[in-house]
Amino acid sequence: MQQAFASLRAFDYVGSSTHLWVFKRSASEHRFSSFFVQTDLHLNGLLQGIVQAEVGRITEWADYTYLAQTNENSCLGSPIAGTDFEFLRERVDRPEPECRVRSIRDLTNASGYVVKFRQNGQVVYAVKKSTSNWKASYLRTHINIVFRNGELSAAEDNAFKIERSFDFYAIDQKIFIVNKRAFESAMEYRASYAQAFVDMQQNPQFSSLFTDMQPMIDYVGTNSIHLRRMARIEERSLFTRPGFLDAVYAVSQRRGWGLNFDPVTNRLIPCDQTIRTIIQVLLDHRLLSEVTDLIYDVPDATQV
Repeated sequence: MQQAFASLRAFDYVGSSTHLWVFKRSASEHRFSSFFVQTDLHLNGLLQGIVQAEVGRITEWADYTYLAQTNENSCLGSPIAGTDFEFLRERVDRPEPECRVRSIRDLTNASGYVVKFRQNGQVVYAVKKSTSNWKASYLRTHINIVFRNGELSAAEDNAFKIERSFDFYAIDQKIFIVNKRAFESAMEYRASYAQAFVDMQQNPQFSSLFTDMQPMIDYVGTNSIHLRRMARIEERSLFTRPGFLDAVYAVSQRRGWGLNFDPVTNRLIPCDQTIRTIIQVLLDHRLLSEVTDLIYDVPDATQV
């Protein structure tokens, strides 16, 4: 991952060939449809300058997890394998002349766009999820573009506009995510962590922790943050460790966490007052400071 990150930052964007593809979600086996859009030299130069500045701003990366977040100078790294970008890359790696945009209808209501930068046999893909910006409107905070004669050009009039940032980049077999929410939406990751919770409910090792799963199901519901947390619990599966529930009982009693246990089965009894604490414990995000002897709930935890 570090090697790919270094390659992303060292890539010669200004000296690269630049190709713009617009994509839409599709119900087909390919999952996406895509169209190559010819761009003029001026627009290419603007795109090259934007991505060079944006990548230069990113100085560090951390592994992508369901709960990991970025700061103004960081990104999240993940393998391409297993993501929908595998399908999208396949669609934008087709020969450009054979996939040209046919009319303005191919651009409207797009799911997003990919700018491909190619240099010396290496390719960087810069991906942006579409917002309401794919409509006629002029804003000086964006690159406005106009479609004429089968080509896009930069313009200062009512036109489509390309934002001065990208949501994620791909190079070699790695993805580097700057805008996590947009990445998960464009690649439909929300469905994956919602499914993770469904799968976990069917896991006997998980369901056997509780006298009744319904309070947790009701609490999580369709809330995106709660679903992320449950997906992270499933990903780490700390609850499968031998003696896990006994350890939770002992620490709860010692630290006064207020968790309730069935006296016969020793299972957790979830309720509205304890469900949040139970989730933090399952995440292993309820931590004790050995310096102050204070207990903290943290949004994420990196083992050191």
